[in-house]
Amino acid sequence: MLDKDGKAVREFDGPGAAGVNRTNWDLRWNPPAEPTPEQQEAIAAGFGFGPRGPLVEPGEYTIKLKAGDKEATQKVTVEEDNRITISAADRAARYEAIDKLYSMAKTTDKDRRTIEGIQTAVKNAREQWKKDAGKPNTPKIPDEIVKAADELQKKVDAVAEKFIRERQGLGNAGPPFEWKADPLPNQVQNLLNDLDGFAAAPGGQEKEKLAELTPLVNDASAAVKNISAVELPALNKKMNDAGIPHIVPAPQPRGERGGEVESER
Repeated sequence: MLDKDGKAVREFDGPGAAGVNRTNWDLRWNPPAEPTPEQQEAIAAGFGFGPRGPLVEPGEYTIKLKAGDKEATQKVTVEEDNRITISAADRAARYEAIDKLYSMAKTTDKDRRTIEGIQTAVKNAREQWKKDAGKPNTPKIPDEIVKAADELQKKVDAVAEKFIRERQGLGNAGPPFEWKADPLPNQVQNLLNDLDGFAAAPGGQEKEKLAELTPLVNDASAAVKNISAVELPALNKKMNDAGIPHIVPAPQPRGERGGEVESER
């Protein structure tokens, strides 16, 4: 689906059997994020839908169908529910806030997967070094590199905490859990859902929350970029110079964890 400016709004695969097929568009944008493992479990159990894109604004859209080398397009008009009354100014304010949050949701999801991949890869490398310590035919990891990896792990863990929350065990023993704010992707998606659920301009609390989230997301994203573009490459250079396979974070599809140590320099 394309909007009036030709921008892709929603893309998905429909049935491809011979004959006439039917598929449904829920009038929403593409989901801005992949479901986390916890969300996947909830979806499988029938609770919730995971991250969803906001409903599109009323207006003209183009549906483009493609099957093999055949392609067809058709214009459609999305109309507002006639029970809803909202001024042009309020609609513009609502759309502006939703658009900002939609972009933030995509950013936080990308950063979450990036930092999670780095976190797991560095952790796996350090654990492997400990297992291989003292074994014959395995290179000794210089103390300087071990220390640098330990320091990087601390930095990565601190940034990752802004994006993911480790599950805590259940039970009534021990002191109460320490309260922590929800990870940024959750906060952004929750506010996006709130605004998407009402046909009105953002209220005072919603404006305050958006103003609060904007610098938090920007700072956290900058921290992820610094680790992935500066800190990790610096450690990898030290490892390469010492003849040690460097660390390559594995992609993080659909919230899964992964990471590996590159076998070739």
